[in-house]
Amino acid sequence: MLGIELVEESFYIFGILYFMVEMIGIYYAFHAVMNTRTSQAAIAWAISLIIIPVLILPLYWIFGNSRFYAYMESFRNASLDDIKTAKKAFLELQRYHVEDITGMADISCTVDNLEHLPFTSHNSVKLLINGEKTYTAMIQAIEEAKDYVLLQFYIIKNDHVGETFRQVLTKKMQQGVRVYFLYDGLGSFTLSARYIQELREAGAHVTAFNERKGVGKYLHINFRNHRKILIVDGLKAFVGGLNLGQEYLGEDKKMGYWRDTHVMLSGPSVQATQSIFVKDWYWSVGCVPELNWQVQTAKSLCQSNTKLENDSQLCEQKVMILDTGPADQKPVCSLFFCALINQAKARLWIATPYFVPDAEVINALKNAALRGVDVRLILPEIYDHYYVYLTSFAYYRELQGYQISIYRYTKGFSHQKVILVDDSLAGIGTVNLDNRSIHLNFEVMAYVAEQSFNQQVADMLEYDMKNCYRDEISDFEKRPFWFRAISRVFYLMSPIL
Repeated sequence: MLGIELVEESFYIFGILYFMVEMIGIYYAFHAVMNTRTSQAAIAWAISLIIIPVLILPLYWIFGNSRFYAYMESFRNASLDDIKTAKKAFLELQRYHVEDITGMADISCTVDNLEHLPFTSHNSVKLLINGEKTYTAMIQAIEEAKDYVLLQFYIIKNDHVGETFRQVLTKKMQQGVRVYFLYDGLGSFTLSARYIQELREAGAHVTAFNERKGVGKYLHINFRNHRKILIVDGLKAFVGGLNLGQEYLGEDKKMGYWRDTHVMLSGPSVQATQSIFVKDWYWSVGCVPELNWQVQTAKSLCQSNTKLENDSQLCEQKVMILDTGPADQKPVCSLFFCALINQAKARLWIATPYFVPDAEVINALKNAALRGVDVRLILPEIYDHYYVYLTSFAYYRELQGYQISIYRYTKGFSHQKVILVDDSLAGIGTVNLDNRSIHLNFEVMAYVAEQSFNQQVADMLEYDMKNCYRDEISDFEKRPFWFRAISRVFYLMSPIL
């Protein structure tokens, strides 16, 4: 009898616990309906939370949030000195503020109203194509450092590329140069503790993006810092698609040739990029390093270089550094990207490794095509994430009937993130055309409004298209049923991928 009573009591306790969990699941189902960004995601979360709350509740707590309130909240507790530093940096940038961008008045207005960093004048931008050129330029800049080096990457590998950078940084620290190294813990999950320890023993300040947050950092795991930034002495900055790893040199047997794009900046855009690094560093560490906030214009650098001085355009480029992420009060990335698409009058070329856009971007692309804009998408045929590759094909059905050209890159893996609008504006950075980049990741893009640079980008993309095949949108319906079915399933999951 005692055994039966214990079993009955156990069932009774289990029933009460399950009822409580079910009530919590129903509460968060309503929370998902009221707060989730898209209707598809809201329905998916709500149904799952009600049917299997025990399994889905932990996932919703981690992956269900689309806003990172704690990131911005942390700045409200900043010290007076840190606030003064921020104001000094902002006022310095305002001296070079450009209000009007030729042919893009609407974009200038959008930038001002989004309350992000402005377009600035007196910049110089150098286009860096692929890993060898980018790493060579980065290492040379680090070797020339006299005061400090700031590095921030989503992925850092323990391979010979990562080791080369570690050795160069160690050498510079022995010469008295300060090093601040920030990485994303999830993106760099294979990075060994030994690599980090060796950097710290050499004198580097090293931290993961959420390292100081303790157990709470796991609730922020869905918000990844996808930025790739290198800054030297407040004089040079690098932004683009490359992380630190040998695959970016084309040495991965599976991926083969790796196509990517980066830029090297000088002028006020360096301080703009530096301010983005400082925000991420402050969130991760809780302090602001002492840095150079005095702008050295590209023009002054050109005057010391006769070769550059002969081409004044290269020394006076207009650049905006746009940082976006889940801490934004407005959906800045989506709004600005749609504004760019809507601004296009003749040409809109986009290269992205992942094509899983939201409804707003899809509709903007359709409208551009209806206006007669030459809309071209350069997507990879060789992929690193099969589900994202499959999902991209499901959008063909939505684009059918619109004059949008899709090019599939076949020479290797195309990882670059580039947008070209007419002859007016080119953007290069870390934003992929997918829901994660647009809404959940911390990203950064360098937008350049200067015709000669944009022509370089156009020439680069035209060359890339020679290594592509033209993928007919209508051919999607001719693919095997299993292919279309799986791509549609992933398409329905795209809001939470």
